[in-house]
Amino acid sequence: MSDELAKLVRRFEERLVHLEASAHEGLSHWKRFHLYNALNALEDDHSAAELHLDEFDRAELAKEYPEMEADKVPTVEEIRSRFDMIAGGML
Repeated sequence: MSDELAKLVRRFEERLVHLEASAHEGLSHWKRFHLYNALNALEDDHSAAELHLDEFDRAELAKEYPEMEADKVPTVEEIRSRFDMIAGGML
């Protein structure tokens, strides 16, 4: 196994251990989703697996790097407001 693949497998296992340890806390559906997608890609598409693990880590990274705020999910109110602005000009 190449060093790069070994690092990816270790990274996946660390996230899986975190998920298992936090199961009682009701971890986000999206964390499970991205970890599962990383698992599906692990054998054939290492870069896709890395991307899914990056998405798994996004919340923790946002705490460390506040400039990622641009990637935050908008509130329902923000979505409604933007939709009203855009749709108002179309109707």
